[in-house]
Amino acid sequence: MKTSTITLFITLIVLLSSCTDLGETVRDTALQQEALDNPNASEQILAPVYERMLEPLERHNWFNNLQGVSSMEQIVPFRGGTDWFDGGRFIEMHQHSWTPTHTTIGSAWRNLTQGIGRGAIAEKTIQDLGGNQALIAEARALKALYNYWLLDLYNVSFDKQPEDVGTPALSEVFRGAEAVNYIYSELNAVQGLLPAASVNETRFNQDAVIALKARLLLNKAVYSDRYATAFNHNPEDLNAVIRYSTELINRNYLQLESNNYFYLFGKENEGNTEVIFAFNQQPETGGGHRLSYFHASRNRHGNPWHPSKTGSDGGALTQDFYDLWEGERDDPRFFHRFLPDEGSVTPEEFRWNRGVQIGQQYGIVPDPNSSNVYQQDEDGKLLILPLVDFARSGQLMNYTREVGLESDRGHLAGARSIKWDNDKYLQGSQSSINIPVLRLGEMYLSRAEANARLGNWAAALNDVNTLRAARGARQLSQNELSTLEQLQREWIFEMYQEHKTRTIQIRFNTYTEGTWRDKGPTDVIRRVFPIPQFAIDAAQIEEGYLVQNPGY
Repeated sequence: MKTSTITLFITLIVLLSSCTDLGETVRDTALQQEALDNPNASEQILAPVYERMLEPLERHNWFNNLQGVSSMEQIVPFRGGTDWFDGGRFIEMHQHSWTPTHTTIGSAWRNLTQGIGRGAIAEKTIQDLGGNQALIAEARALKALYNYWLLDLYNVSFDKQPEDVGTPALSEVFRGAEAVNYIYSELNAVQGLLPAASVNETRFNQDAVIALKARLLLNKAVYSDRYATAFNHNPEDLNAVIRYSTELINRNYLQLESNNYFYLFGKENEGNTEVIFAFNQQPETGGGHRLSYFHASRNRHGNPWHPSKTGSDGGALTQDFYDLWEGERDDPRFFHRFLPDEGSVTPEEFRWNRGVQIGQQYGIVPDPNSSNVYQQDEDGKLLILPLVDFARSGQLMNYTREVGLESDRGHLAGARSIKWDNDKYLQGSQSSINIPVLRLGEMYLSRAEANARLGNWAAALNDVNTLRAARGARQLSQNELSTLEQLQREWIFEMYQEHKTRTIQIRFNTYTEGTWRDKGPTDVIRRVFPIPQFAIDAAQIEEGYLVQNPGY
């Protein structure tokens, strides 16, 4: 049995399809003899492959910036002229003025290409250890997932073969339709080797492969012709989307969350029957709550026993996103109340209200005059009081609809999204709340859209209303779901702040064409992010290997 670790050299192959750290092995630290001799060694080798998802999915300035802030969903002003300029990374994203040196664009590229490289290393190492084919297939499937994200963002995918690990061989580069076909073929190749189903939704299994194939084919028209005036959705691809989504919808162990939509984004999502695949967050390995902290204010406290878990006053929802809900603000996906406006609750009962937050905010308030962490009533319960923005403005925490980059950019400007729960049992930025990547709600919408594009709006309405019923929202009539504009709204109602809004808007031709506050129509080249300049520079040693995307 091979027990030596595998080390990559700092070469072009490292920069483009593996990692940027000298001596990175199949684990974040070198595998020791006892680890390799452990019966679970093969599964442990997969851990670093999954780990590269953490920062893109959990950090507020990675996928959230690329997918949310660049879309009509979110805005991050230079608050009060003092907070959240961050080198202009959010303003450039909102206005579609980014360049190949943009920090977020480079950070996401590094992690995604590292994920592909680690996947190839894991494939080879598990083979050398005599591991089973299911684990090898899992590593290969994770490469396909990272390649999907690369394709979606940068219009490029890399075929990194395990036998090329540690050699000068370059990964083959695919773009556009070729990249779609490559990823699709990889998913087909591994599907039958993976577990058919799993109670552990944090492992990539057959259902995750099927869901990713549905997502890939729904976007195939976009990926095949990025700059088209109108995308040509092939009926064969749309029928495949219907077939794959139906296969998952018909699984008796997969069911839509019907108790509370926001359980999908809190501790209740562990083992949730709607979640097909989720990233497993653990505080010991960096799990965090930045998706909830980013929109919350500094004086909104999330831990009823310790004052360290607060917000940041960073992001907000655009006015356009807020206005999209006109007539639909009774939809439970818009807002759910866990806390009363004033009154008191036990620490165990305490949790943030969820969804879109606007107007005066309420919560727990520190007690500087006693040994109690927070102000309490005579029964020892936590008082729920009007919140004040003591950290910055000194005003009542009353969020406004209006928010912009040039004006209306104070610390209370803009409605906030608290879709993601904070882990109240952990201090600081730590969280053990998993992040769903693929879920059944997306499959209902995918099938609805595929049917709509094929002209079957009745079938589309049935799926949208099934989803709405599970969420507790009102049912639509056929004339309320008869256009692509109306269908896009249903996508955004369901999937906001899940790193998908940019992709949705591009598919519906409302991304570069669309206007929202402080963002006008932009060139179609902005449907694709540039390849980071450091990767282009590194590629110059192999002429023609990696070409910059048009317009950058």
